[in-house]
Amino acid sequence: MIIAVAGNKGSFSHQAALMYIAAQDVKDVGLLYVLDSEGVFQALEQDKANLGILPIYNPTGGLVEMTLQAMGKHLFTVESSFDMPVSQCLLTLPTVRQDEIRTVVSHQQALVQCQKYLNVQLSDCQLVEYSDTAKAAEDLAAGKLTSTSAVLAPKLCAQLYGLRVVAENVQDDDRNQTHFLVCTSAS
Repeated sequence: MIIAVAGNKGSFSHQAALMYIAAQDVKDVGLLYVLDSEGVFQALEQDKANLGILPIYNPTGGLVEMTLQAMGKHLFTVESSFDMPVSQCLLTLPTVRQDEIRTVVSHQQALVQCQKYLNVQLSDCQLVEYSDTAKAAEDLAAGKLTSTSAVLAPKLCAQLYGLRVVAENVQDDDRNQTHFLVCTSAS
């Protein structure tokens, strides 16, 4: 079985897929990382994946716009859905201190979920929307973002990409969670 994940390795969608696999006791499974929800539906339609896992709603961030837009373009079946706790972390390159951060890069949902923290702790920083939290982390580690950038991303990204966790649980709501859909192709 192949599960298409709306996000890079280390993303919350990746973690949601791992949670689903464990809960369903799925064996012999592979993950296909696609950048966005559109890619998940395309993978399902092209028989590159059997299931797709996509974020749909977060109480703080609201409906996930990229998923809604992609849903309107494709035929699919929702097999199930579930909630997953979401803990946002502020990550930097290993040698960067918090007072050196000039830009915070992340997915729009993460930036919304962490508004209070950003307004208090990093009010002078420029906020930049990115396609995916984990992609931002990967690109920071690869030198594609300025060295004084920080990213909001899952803690797993620090381990995967060699980044430093500056702060954990920076989301505004301690009970932050995202609702995910498990979809199959309608055909």
